[in-house]
Amino acid sequence: MRFSIVLVAVAALAAVSFTTAAPAAPKPGSNAQTLTVLNYALTLEHLEAEFYKQGLAKFNETNFTDAGFDAKVRDRFVHIGEHESEHVATLTSVIESMKGKPVPICNYSFPMDNLTQFLAVAQALENTGVSAYLGAASGLSGDLLTAAAAITTVEARHAAYLNELWGQSGLPYAFDTALGPREIVTIASNFITSCPYKIGVNPFTQLTASLPATGSNSTKVMTSFEGNGNMTDSTFCQFLFGNNVTVSPRSECALPANANGYIFVLVTKDKTPISLAQDSNVLAGPALLFNGTHSG
Repeated sequence: MRFSIVLVAVAALAAVSFTTAAPAAPKPGSNAQTLTVLNYALTLEHLEAEFYKQGLAKFNETNFTDAGFDAKVRDRFVHIGEHESEHVATLTSVIESMKGKPVPICNYSFPMDNLTQFLAVAQALENTGVSAYLGAASGLSGDLLTAAAAITTVEARHAAYLNELWGQSGLPYAFDTALGPREIVTIASNFITSCPYKIGVNPFTQLTASLPATGSNSTKVMTSFEGNGNMTDSTFCQFLFGNNVTVSPRSECALPANANGYIFVLVTKDKTPISLAQDSNVLAGPALLFNGTHSG
């Protein structure tokens, strides 16, 4: 079985406004930079905590059992939601102890018309959360880095459980993918309708992507985005999975043979591999796909 989860903005999210008109970037290693990183993490934790709060208020134990799940599966989601709320409380406390101002909660719109949508978004958020913390770690040191790592490992446990719940491998790669703030905010902006503060990070253009049809011989991932989204000449697909970056001409956009798990897909204007330090060539994305099954 092959699942494809594409994080694309719905019309109701079109009004969200992110801006780069924030104060000048603080110097690396400064208290201001540390607070910026912590508030970035808090923005994501608010989103996750609110997602589980809304979802668990909507879907009760009967909804899970009627869908074929054991009753304890909902209990696992309760525990995950509690973890995210504890992350919010901890980050808020740390920011306040550093004389910073914790960012408040935003307004959100989550697709959860049914339990399947709820589970799919949960899987996407948890896998993205791991990549967000890995990327943010470069801006922390000492005890704060240790604390962030402690949250990262818990996010990874959440992601592993949810991947297994979908019949996929909970441990698809030997290493995980670190993403930068613009990539993460691009994904998060699918769910944030408005914020009472300026996030200070401008997202990339949203990318729609889909895996090849099950059973087909094609390896081409279909991609599109607003503007010149259907023009494939001189643009490239980049696949980020594990610690791999694979680049393919967008006319082919060939799914890597060893990408069996989560896959972040981006479209770039040249074939220079993107990294935490270099993403200026990104035209759109990332979109998050899940490929493969777990038979063990």
